[in-house]
Amino acid sequence: MFPKVSFVAALLVGALSMQVNAHAIITPALGVSGSGTRNDVQRPSTANECGTVNVANTINTSTPVKAAADGSFAATVTNFNAGQDGSRQVTAVVDADGTGKNFVPATVTQNGDKAPTDVGSQQLAVSLPSGTKCTGGTSGDLCLVSFTTAGGFGNCVVVQQAGAAGAAAGNATAGAAAGAAAGAAGAASAASGSAAVDTSAAASATAAAASTATSAAAGKKHHHKGAKGAKAAGAAGNATAPAANNAKAEFAKLKAAAPRDTSIRGSRFARAMRRAITSFEEELWA
Repeated sequence: MFPKVSFVAALLVGALSMQVNAHAIITPALGVSGSGTRNDVQRPSTANECGTVNVANTINTSTPVKAAADGSFAATVTNFNAGQDGSRQVTAVVDADGTGKNFVPATVTQNGDKAPTDVGSQQLAVSLPSGTKCTGGTSGDLCLVSFTTAGGFGNCVVVQQAGAAGAAAGNATAGAAAGAAAGAAGAASAASGSAAVDTSAAASATAAAASTATSAAAGKKHHHKGAKGAKAAGAAGNATAPAANNAKAEFAKLKAAAPRDTSIRGSRFARAMRRAITSFEEELWA
C-alpha cells in the first residue's frame, strides 16, 4: 500500500514541479519593475486577464510600450523552462480604456515558439485593432494588453498610444515653435520696414534738399534770363508804341508819368503804381 501511495505522491510532486517551472513572462509587465522573475508570472483568465495584479494601482506607474502611429508595438516574451509548458507562443487581447474589464482580440503579427527546446527570449510584434483609441491612465492615452501563452501563463502590458494627449502636446510644441518663428519673422519685417522708412525718409529729405537747392540755383541762374525775357516781351508787346525799339526810353517816360503830386502820393493807387514801377525797373536794369 505504501509503495502505491508513494508513487502517487511522486506523480503529484512531479506535476506540481512541472507547473511551477512552466512559466513565461511578457515584458515590460504590468506592476513589475525591470525584466521580471518567475514569481511575477500570472495566469490570465477571462474574469481576470491581468491575473492578481491591481490594475488601478499599477497602470500609471508601470513602464509602457510605445505604440507606433499605425497601432503596432513590440514586446518580449521570456520562458523559464523548455517545452510547451514554457511556451513562448502567445495570444493577445486589448482593453482600450485601461480598466482591465473590456478586452477585445488584438493581432499578433510576429510570435514565439510554441514548444521551445531552450530557455530564452523572443521578440513579439502586435497590432492594436483598427480604430483603437487608448484612453486609460491619468495621461488618457494608455491601453492594457493581456498576453496568454500556449502553456496558459502570461500577464498584462501597458501600451501608450500617440493619441489625444500626445497629439495635444505635439500641437502645443509645434504651435510654440511656429509662434516663435512668426515672431522672429515679424521682428525682422518690422526692423526691415523701419529701416526702409528711415531710408525713404532720408532719401526724401535728400531729394527735397536737392530739389530746393536746384530750384534756388535755377532761379538765380535764370533770374537775369527772366528779366531779359520780360524786357523782350515788353518790347514786343509795345511794338506799336512810338518808341517800341527803345524800352529804356519808354520806361523813363512811364516813370516820369507816375504821380508826383503830394496830394495823391500817399494814396493807395499811387503806392501801387510806385511799387509796380520799382519792380519793373529792377527787372529791366538787372
